[in-house]
Amino acid sequence: PGPYDYVLFSLEDCYGPDCGWAAYAYINSWDSYYVAEYYGYPGVLLHELGHNFNLAHSGLNGAQYADHTCTMGNPHFSDDGFQCFNPAKNFQLNWYDDAEITEDPRTQGYTNTLTLVGIDEYPDRGDSPVTVRLETGGGADYFVGFNRASATGPNRMNDEGDNQVTIVQVNGGSGESYSQSFLKAKLSSGQSYAITNYAGTGKTVTITALSIDISTTPGTALVRITNDSTPSPTNAPTNPPTNVPTFPPTPAPTNAPVPTFPPSPAPTRAPVADVSKYVCTKRQPADPTICAEGSLAGGSCTSENLGSSCGNGGKVCWWASCPGGDGPPSPPTTPPPPSPPTGCPACAYGDNGVCCGTCVDSGKPSGRGCF
Repeated sequence: PGPYDYVLFSLEDCYGPDCGWAAYAYINSWDSYYVAEYYGYPGVLLHELGHNFNLAHSGLNGAQYADHTCTMGNPHFSDDGFQCFNPAKNFQLNWYDDAEITEDPRTQGYTNTLTLVGIDEYPDRGDSPVTVRLETGGGADYFVGFNRASATGPNRMNDEGDNQVTIVQVNGGSGESYSQSFLKAKLSSGQSYAITNYAGTGKTVTITALSIDISTTPGTALVRITNDSTPSPTNAPTNPPTNVPTFPPTPAPTNAPVPTFPPSPAPTRAPVADVSKYVCTKRQPADPTICAEGSLAGGSCTSENLGSSCGNGGKVCWWASCPGGDGPPSPPTTPPPPSPPTGCPACAYGDNGVCCGTCVDSGKPSGRGCF
């Protein structure tokens, strides 16, 4: 497009039966289009430019837009947008190539402990990585990062998983090409996420957030990655065991995967007294979500008034009365309409939720595909 790398078109309005979108962009191309005032919304602009950069959407539990730790999950449909991409998208963009590392946890006896720094404080990282790729050998690799959200950094309006370790998996391409990604876990200090039968090896790879420290600059997350493989015995036994064990196999580890998997069954003992928990976010979550992911009341959230502000970017303190112990997992997010084929443009949706029309060879706006 002449002397420019990218061109953003501002349209007066959308006309015809296919209206209802706010913006769309062509994948791995130079042009994007915005209806009415949406050209002034940074979150919408950056999402569409992400498509120009060859980025796919970021989802959760099969819903392709529902990873709100990432701009490609489309969390900012308003006049804000100080938010970064998730670890998989950061790896694909290659903007932080001096702070990316690749590990192969399929190796026998693999274990490693890493100190991660967030993109939010990348200039202060020293030698610490900001993105870790875990190879699977089949393209559906995992990515680990520290979702730092400082008071003044570029990720300060992050909408989910502030200052937690995030784990993301891509559908294919090893994080080097266009591919949908899905958020697998958000870990607070002391939590773990286990991947059973990792890459078909029969091994269980466990990712643990040993500690998280945001009292320093940069904030850091100490993460251990290990598998459960053990070496084979040197010599096979010469005689078979005399008795078959009567007890069941050893139970699985008690550190269950977080947020994206159902929790263990409720204990049979009588419930303990209710406790108050809170989360600090811009949108009001359901009470079960607050109980599952919230912190005990107090600290930065000192009032039960829903209007109390906390954090950055207009976030609000949401309270819930929860049973003692962990609450139930968050309900799944209703998936949005499907993405278009690679050759089609991507469109955002407006208030009436109408999707775009069928792609045509002319490539004109009248031939839009779905966002």
